[in-house]
Amino acid sequence: MSTTTRRLRPGRRTTLAVAGTLAATLTLTACGGGSDDDAATDGGADGDFTGQTLTVAAYAGSWGESFTQAFVDPFEEATGATVELVPGGPADWVTALRSSAGGEPVYDLVGLTPNVVPSAVAAGIVAELDTDRVADFDDLNPILVEQSEIDGANYGVPLTVGATGIAYRTDLVPEAPTDWSDLLDPALCGHIGVSPLTFNTGVEFLAGLINENGGSITEAADVDAAFAELEGVADCASVFPTDSTSVETALIGGDAWATAHWDGRTFVQQNNGEPIGYTYPASGSVGALTSYFVTEGTPNEDLAYAFLNYLASPDYQPTFSEGTWYAASNDTNVYSEEFAAQINHGPGAYDDFVWVDYPVITPQLGDLQARWQEIFG
Repeated sequence: MSTTTRRLRPGRRTTLAVAGTLAATLTLTACGGGSDDDAATDGGADGDFTGQTLTVAAYAGSWGESFTQAFVDPFEEATGATVELVPGGPADWVTALRSSAGGEPVYDLVGLTPNVVPSAVAAGIVAELDTDRVADFDDLNPILVEQSEIDGANYGVPLTVGATGIAYRTDLVPEAPTDWSDLLDPALCGHIGVSPLTFNTGVEFLAGLINENGGSITEAADVDAAFAELEGVADCASVFPTDSTSVETALIGGDAWATAHWDGRTFVQQNNGEPIGYTYPASGSVGALTSYFVTEGTPNEDLAYAFLNYLASPDYQPTFSEGTWYAASNDTNVYSEEFAAQINHGPGAYDDFVWVDYPVITPQLGDLQARWQEIFG
């Protein structure tokens, strides 16, 4: 990540607790108002925060670079504050916050995906969101907002959304896949990438396959039927990617001709000249989302809400999206023609998405992964 040392650091603690649920160990890949006295308008953050530091957990690489360009740089210039980004992934961040529970949290704002939100809320490490302090909250896509709700209460501000669909080698797959079951086509036997359920896309592929058959991943009989399908192609899987990088390596190297993957990362490869195509499955893509949460007990709450205004603003989100090739949450965003032509976005774009019901499925993930392991070894 091309930021200064001031912004990118390994964290405030060197020893992290190992405790956490399976949901908090999943490997992950693909927002604002000020204080009452310093209310933010038009996506900005009024007020002088000179000398104050906001610690934000954010992905590294091109995601973090785009995050810095779109949000951090203009925020620092407008407010005089310093933003320090802590790289990693949601599993790392949840573990670190658990280790600091009861004291000052190690981050002021943290990006989380839906699979770890239930455990983060249950552990009391993220605070319920005051939506009145988020200037553009009413313009955020309501379907995405709903994914950060637990028991009717909102906790997070959705930032970036991806679709899990099918990435495939255009030079090796004779006919582009159209739906999830095409990954089980005998013509692809020996060339299928199947991720374990400890990685988001593994769960998302399972959910998509079940949805195509008219079922739900929360229904035991539907899960049984999907596992029966997987048993039928157990010998056809050629690689078992455990993170997004290994998915992309398998595709580029030809170890997998087709596999479940996120649209944004696939389009980055495609736009870099790789012979890789992408299919939004006809029965529905599975939603992938990163939302931002104010941590419980942060002493920098006003500063955190001021920064959330930038994360939610249509003034800054398009810059971030066009750097990552993921759509962002504000339905009023205006994107470049190239981006808009490739990426589904805006009102109605997520109506047919399949969303994994993690509050229900999380307690079952250990058993589901054990069944997956029996099939694929």
